Amino acid sequence: MAEQDNDAQVDALFEQAQDMQAEQVALFDTPLESQYSAAFAAQVEAKHDQAERIEDKIENLIELQASRLQLAQSRQPNIFALPGARAKWQQQMQQQKSTMQHLKGRLESVREIKEGMGIHGSRIEELATRKLRAQEPELASDWSDMREAQRQYQVLHRKQEKEQRDTLGRGMCLGLSQER
Repeated sequence: MAEQDNDAQVDALFEQAQDMQAEQVALFDTPLESQYSAAFAAQVEAKHDQAERIEDKIENLIELQASRLQLAQSRQPNIFALPGARAKWQQQMQQQKSTMQHLKGRLESVREIKEGMGIHGSRIEELATRKLRAQEPELASDWSDMREAQRQYQVLHRKQEKEQRDTLGRGMCLGLSQER
């Protein structure tokens, strides 16, 4: 009698698991996933291109600044120049060097964004996610809801598998103890 109850319970759990699996497959194959993936990929590509353009512009500015710095150095006042001229030149040199350092700092920041990693992925992907959420909040919300449903399904599925193993294990233990 206990064996029949266990078999019926196992069959019911198996049917329930199959139903849930069919629901999960339907969730994974939704147009929402492909729509979100396409929108996300477009944002990632746009952010990557944007970082490339900014990096190129800053590199060009650094080259221009290097030539300005070199030109300023070549205009160093001679020994016989007035003290005011030397002070003015030193101030210009300091300003040119400061601008160069500022540009190099910005270039390093852009490269860190372009190549760096954040908490959940690359920095570019994090920026793309933020932009996608701002531009298409409904799509992003639906995507988040779908992902949450998938996570909950997986938790429930694991729980049911564990219960099924426990039930089968108890059934085998009962069967072995009754055989003795």
